[in-house]
Amino acid sequence: MHPAMSESDQIQPRPTREAARQALLDAATDVFLADGFRAARVQAIAERAGVRLSAINYHFGNKEGLYHAVLQHHADMALKFAPLPPLETNRPLEERFRQVVYAIVDRFLDPANPSRIGSLLVREAANPTGVLEMMFNQYTRPQSQLIFAFLQECFGGHAQADLLARAALSVMGQVAIYVGFRPLIELFRPGFYERDSALNDLIDHITTFSWAGIQALVNQEKNQGKEATQ
Repeated sequence: MHPAMSESDQIQPRPTREAARQALLDAATDVFLADGFRAARVQAIAERAGVRLSAINYHFGNKEGLYHAVLQHHADMALKFAPLPPLETNRPLEERFRQVVYAIVDRFLDPANPSRIGSLLVREAANPTGVLEMMFNQYTRPQSQLIFAFLQECFGGHAQADLLARAALSVMGQVAIYVGFRPLIELFRPGFYERDSALNDLIDHITTFSWAGIQALVNQEKNQGKEATQ
């Protein structure tokens, strides 16, 4: 008669293929965020996921394929969690602008959002790989077109593409700094991320600050147009 096996001695069931794939995505997210793509070790990812190293090749082909899948996974989650609102032309422009800012802040900073695409993109942009252009074309460009269309409406439909890009980047930059410079933000604004009102306060600030800037640019464009016709 064999002695009873302790819980630690019992053979654990192998994860299903889908469970193994998700475990790799979760583990790789943490490792890529901590170490970056180039320094990340696939062995460390496999060990963290509790699967064999060969599982990475089976599900993703190689390290690059895994990295691509991680960013795609988090981008998809972000779009589902906080989609940009439709451009409802019957509502005031400033109210619609606040909805756009709300969606962007929620997408990148809401702790209830399971996506970590903001932090992943900030790290990728700081030390880019070939995945950056893919993410730009597949996700960032289509999303930015919605913002550009809204800004174009603010400018009366005649603004140059570079002006729209500068305006959009100015809005996005205010969100990105709270994603990528969290330790510095904590020094400037101790306890900010723990406040219950943090996201709403940030949304209000970005909306007010950016809307005033957009209106200033709109007036500047109008004045330059009048000078050109005189």
